[in-house]
Amino acid sequence: MDVENTYTSCHILKHGLCFFANAVASCCLSPIDRIDEQSPPILFENYEGEVFSKQELLSQIDYYNTLFKNGNFPVPCRNCVHIEEKEWDEENYIDYITITNFSKCNADCIYCSNGEEMISRTNETYEILPILKHLKNIELIRKGCEIHIGGGEFTIYEECNAILELFAVNDFARVFVPTNAIKYSQLLFEAMDKATTYIIVSLDSGSKNLYKKIKRVDAFNQVIQNLKKYAATEKSRDAIRLKYIIIPTVNDNIFEFKKFLNIAKNIGVQNIIIDIDARYSRFANYSIDDYYIYLAQVMNEIALKMNFKTEFYSFLCQCKKDTNEHKFSFTEYLYKYIKFRYFSPELKELYESHQYFINSRI
Repeated sequence: MDVENTYTSCHILKHGLCFFANAVASCCLSPIDRIDEQSPPILFENYEGEVFSKQELLSQIDYYNTLFKNGNFPVPCRNCVHIEEKEWDEENYIDYITITNFSKCNADCIYCSNGEEMISRTNETYEILPILKHLKNIELIRKGCEIHIGGGEFTIYEECNAILELFAVNDFARVFVPTNAIKYSQLLFEAMDKATTYIIVSLDSGSKNLYKKIKRVDAFNQVIQNLKKYAATEKSRDAIRLKYIIIPTVNDNIFEFKKFLNIAKNIGVQNIIIDIDARYSRFANYSIDDYYIYLAQVMNEIALKMNFKTEFYSFLCQCKKDTNEHKFSFTEYLYKYIKFRYFSPELKELYESHQYFINSRI
């Protein structure tokens, strides 16, 4: 082991880029609920799409890297679960990109954090393609990198097709696209079918009326039809992750979850994500009530018995896949990283009426 290159740091901090509406950071994975005024590790402030040089970027990344090397923990990285001590490579490359500089959407989900102020600010965002092309041309972006789309609805984003053509359909990168599937994208389907591109669709319900209540648009039938189109081939079907976000007092019951699973089964989707409303579980300084830990466990058991493949993540931490103990990893991660102090006694009492949903198991 090289002692000199062994220290506490983070792969994404060293090799990542995150494009916000008005800044470029290393990532958006740190606890950015602004607890104690905490913010992501910023590389460029007041950013409006300028093409920065390789040296400018590496110098900004090196600032945080040097802090870690000298044993000084950068404030933006405090409480982040991705920090680890190991021997690090000192090569200069980018292999983890997050694009979240826009927030325009054709739905209005009740749990979405993009309020009116953010939407009005980011509908007219800067063009990201010139800087991405530049970084790719100077070979700073490594082939096989991961690109994660955030922000609003990607299929209505003006640079959607150009980004897919640059990185996805040619299999240059592994691309992860959250989409509400209200609008169908043929190019996105081709990327799913021909390359390593995945979509994540938060259906969050198994019925039209509840979908409309959560999404605040009447598009349930349209989404189901588009999901069937996306699931047209074996490879594209395997590239779909159908997500169920548990929303307190709205869909936090087994009955609705079973209807959700039946829809997934009818479409042919095998990959299920169980999540928790970000307003209740954002980042390490928030906490999740024991009720939802148990509910998620039971949902997981039901899905596994129906031969679904399950994943858990809640913005706080994306759990590592462990084929031997997969069904327990979510709870282990939560108990390790979350302080259970968010829910008030009154809120806990509110959920006691829900216990019959999960006591009956399956």
